[in-house]
Amino acid sequence: MNRDELLALWAVIKSHLQKARATLPMTASNDRTIREYQDFIEHNELELACEALEEFANEHPVRPDFWVSLGDAAEAMTMHDRAKLYRARSVGK
Repeated sequence: MNRDELLALWAVIKSHLQKARATLPMTASNDRTIREYQDFIEHNELELACEALEEFANEHPVRPDFWVSLGDAAEAMTMHDRAKLYRARSVGK
């Protein structure tokens, strides 16, 4: 994968992560894991950003589209087992 392809992939992953984050309430910004998520995004630590969002969702109710977006991000990162788990959670399994 060349540099341009890698940059494009990172942009896609960030977009999915940001879509998931956008489903959370504004008050989530006060949560430690969401602050960590933001730091990870800013430093292009995309897998850690994904894990921070998952950690938040394990402790707070989230909408199904949160899990869909997180699954899309995980799939783009070739984290296929995680993507499958997130998609299952989007339908309440």
